Amino acid sequence: MAKDTLKVWIMPTQVGSRTGKLFTRAVATFRKAHPSVSLELRVLPWSNAWAELMRAYKRGDPPDLVQIGSTWMGTLTHLGHLAPVPDGMETRAAVAPWIDECVQVNGKRMALPWVVECSGLIARSDILDGAVSESGIATWDGFLSFCRDLGENANKQEIDPRRPLPVGITCRPEPVTLHNLAPWLLTGGWKLGELLAEENPRLLSHPSARAGLEYLGELLRVNRTDEDSGAIQPYRLAMDFYQEGRFAFLIGNPWMIVRNLIDPTASVESRWPVTYLPIPAGPAGSATRGGGSVLAVSTRSSHQELAWKLARHMCGSTFMDVWCQSSGDVPAHLGGFWSRYGDHPELRKIRHALEAARNYPPHPMWATLERVLARGLSDILWSLLAGDSLDENGMAIAATVDEEIQSILQTGWDRIKVKP
Repeated sequence: MAKDTLKVWIMPTQVGSRTGKLFTRAVATFRKAHPSVSLELRVLPWSNAWAELMRAYKRGDPPDLVQIGSTWMGTLTHLGHLAPVPDGMETRAAVAPWIDECVQVNGKRMALPWVVECSGLIARSDILDGAVSESGIATWDGFLSFCRDLGENANKQEIDPRRPLPVGITCRPEPVTLHNLAPWLLTGGWKLGELLAEENPRLLSHPSARAGLEYLGELLRVNRTDEDSGAIQPYRLAMDFYQEGRFAFLIGNPWMIVRNLIDPTASVESRWPVTYLPIPAGPAGSATRGGGSVLAVSTRSSHQELAWKLARHMCGSTFMDVWCQSSGDVPAHLGGFWSRYGDHPELRKIRHALEAARNYPPHPMWATLERVLARGLSDILWSLLAGDSLDENGMAIAATVDEEIQSILQTGWDRIKVKP
């Protein structure tokens, strides 16, 4: 008897040679319950996932079930590419209310929450011990002062884990740059949601973004970031932190901490003790960006019912017990992982950050705006790295980016109105 084939696309946090075997093991019980179903898996890096997905829809052969970034929901729904979640399909409660909000478009559930993340500081505990308390770097001023001391004593010529550079920061024109640095803009007072609701929004050139941009410029200077280190690919940057000890802090998703808590014998682990810290509080207090991935089914799938069954299985404890051990992804739903590991001090800090996080505005054009903002922020950072002041060049770049955003909103979507 011929098997029904489900095409599944995923973009795991860490793409490796073991991903396929890991997925096969995690879906073993689903295969056993549905012996007539064949699963065709494709693993994509986030860097080209959007382009590949758009090409697949244009060709008419998109995946049946696909992992997508939570910020893509509005765009894909507006384009008619996503099937609504069937009535009556229940899942466990989410870790934070904003996670459920991410999958709601015009009052309909268009996907299932899957994994979540929040940008923060991952710090080498051995560098902190005896030098500074967590409260001592909990504010912009305290963190910058400590980073200045680290930068003055760092070995810039070669990697020296005893004398690390302050912070691993990427300035590449990629969404991950925006994800990691948006919290610093938010703690500086950036009112992204309110601004995007305006008719002709100024996002990067708005006065509320200035404090965060100025602080990032100062951080780059004390960090002694240069053209080479600013262009390091995010995964390489993480390995320079975890394995080489090149930096005292890393800005990003604490996937390695999660992995090592679940499986201390993980093949890629930190050579130094590390801890998760929230983004230091700025003029507007403390804030971080929350996001993650959801599981969606294509409107063009001829096996939607099966695809949703697989999606529900992938959200369950049986799948996530296997998946989290290797990926370091944090499940979006309570129970299972959170019941077993949630009392660990590091997981408590991560959960607290998730509960307090702010997700990006639910704008139907966010997938495009995100890329434009990421490129603009990158250009501003490179200008600051070159020694320019924010007023010399950075604000002109910001104004140009905002003009592009206004053009996109006006010509592409007929001035869509969005509540802040």
